[in-house]
Amino acid sequence: MAFTPHLGVPYWPTNVSDVLGTSMAAYSDKGEGAVARRLFQRSWSGWNLTALLGSAVFSMALVDGYGSALAQPGPPATLAGQPVDACSALSRMRIEAVHIVSATHQMAGARLEGARLPNPNGSVGSGAPVAGLPAFCRVVGSIAPEFGSDIGFEVWLPADKWDGRFYGVGLGGFAGSIDYITLGLALKAGQASAATDTGHRGSPMDSAWAKGHPERVRDYGWRAVHLTTVAAKKLVAAYYARGPSHSYFVGCSGGGRQGLMEASRFPDDYDGILAGAPAANFTNLAMSMTNAIQAQLPAGAAIRTSQARLLQDEVVRQCDTIDGQADGLVADPRLCHFDTSKLACGTSKSDQCFSPVQLSALKRIYAGPRDASGHVVARGFLPSGSEVGSPTPQLGWEGYLLTPPGREPRNESLAGGLLGDLVQEPFATTASFDFSKHPAQLKGALAQDLDAQPDLGRFFKRGGKLILWHGWADAAIPPEATIDYFEALKRNGGAQAKKSSRLFMVSGVQHCMGGTGPASFGQLNAPQNGENAENSMVAALQSWVEGGPAPETLVARRGFGGVMGMPISKPEQQRRLCAYPAKEVLRAGADPDKATSYDCQPAQARPSRSQ
Repeated sequence: MAFTPHLGVPYWPTNVSDVLGTSMAAYSDKGEGAVARRLFQRSWSGWNLTALLGSAVFSMALVDGYGSALAQPGPPATLAGQPVDACSALSRMRIEAVHIVSATHQMAGARLEGARLPNPNGSVGSGAPVAGLPAFCRVVGSIAPEFGSDIGFEVWLPADKWDGRFYGVGLGGFAGSIDYITLGLALKAGQASAATDTGHRGSPMDSAWAKGHPERVRDYGWRAVHLTTVAAKKLVAAYYARGPSHSYFVGCSGGGRQGLMEASRFPDDYDGILAGAPAANFTNLAMSMTNAIQAQLPAGAAIRTSQARLLQDEVVRQCDTIDGQADGLVADPRLCHFDTSKLACGTSKSDQCFSPVQLSALKRIYAGPRDASGHVVARGFLPSGSEVGSPTPQLGWEGYLLTPPGREPRNESLAGGLLGDLVQEPFATTASFDFSKHPAQLKGALAQDLDAQPDLGRFFKRGGKLILWHGWADAAIPPEATIDYFEALKRNGGAQAKKSSRLFMVSGVQHCMGGTGPASFGQLNAPQNGENAENSMVAALQSWVEGGPAPETLVARRGFGGVMGMPISKPEQQRRLCAYPAKEVLRAGADPDKATSYDCQPAQARPSRSQ
């Protein structure tokens, strides 16, 4: 996911409702989904959904008593832990290729100079300023490994009660900003943390920075996160007079890819990595997106966003009970032998029925791109039963695979940007891409810098641990691509890879969050109050690295409660997640909304659809 830039100065608004665009009463009465819908429905900006959610709940998540006003910082707190001059001394540190712009002790509750959240329309750097944080040392810097590079980064160091951990923050889309929300949640958890803009400033959908600048592609692809991590650890050691006891990297989407690049290229950087819905093979992803675009180019072939509901309802009708449970979730879409003809006009009585050319487009989206001989070039998307974006269209088929009225689909911005800007020489467009001729050229141009290789032998050998996860309803990145990566990882790494990695596939969950499934399981940020290794994937990773058992199961919740620090609604609708390929099975007569009602039953990895 992608987040926010470091611009702006004014203070935090006087009331949480200034950010939400609604009242706390509405929040309490209608639940977190209603608030998220209100916020999200005002934005189609790109892969910065977590930032928008975070801007809505930032004050709730980062200070106790989330309904309180945050306009003015309270009286100066008594300094505890590290002295102020220990922070300012960091500005004089000398690190190769690094320029420390500032090292400032931030008093508890004070607003941060030059730090803003995105506004509700998704505009970078124009939302509410950041405040309400515990006291910490804020280091702002830049790194220039070669001419043309300008990697911005920030390191946040708790002034008191540091737990000894270091937390690296992943960034999605085309990045371009500092993620203050996740930095703040790590700070609240007592963890030192670092984030980078990956070498450019702008929207996560903007790729213009790359054209003519191959050095920036290298920075974005793999170098910025590594160099930020190296610099951050030196700052941590200087500030606390000791380095971190354990280091973790957490990201989703492009951030998941960053974590895998770290593990493969720089295995000493992190002890544990959580890679959610990773764009691991970015060049393949661009081809999956391009295929969906081309499928809808013929006259009348474009699937309307208003047809997503009929598609979802029909998938659920046909495939909900393949796991023996009627719960509105398709447990494993690979087992859904979806009969698209039931959507056809004449068969379906809906005014949103599909024409023959639209059905052909849908089948091509499912099948994935193929060359002239019929060989599958990259993965297609799945009939998941959670096609409608929830709580916002951005998260579903309407946001990624279909064309919203009057707007460009995001897969065009992402795939088109990669083909048109990250590839330095004149190249094919999404419309002209030839799946027989261009895949090899695309990989020759970008695979070395963008694609994570499924060989983590050095990472596992030194004791590194990896958790992968993916939502079965992801309309941005094909879920089967992560299974492919996981299986290749085990083939390449043998027993050590099997011992040191886990994969969780989550029914009904869309891109990094949202959907009809259990989309809240502590997967996006450092553990907050009430989160532990049983209900937080990040906490489970940290426990595993630090001597606990490998995570074989997790408790997840439906809805947005708990995501990025959002308050949890009661009663919870829980599900149990099982490490792949095991599957969760509801015990006869048990309450389906309690995780304790499910058992994880061993299963052989189900064969993926043919490639």
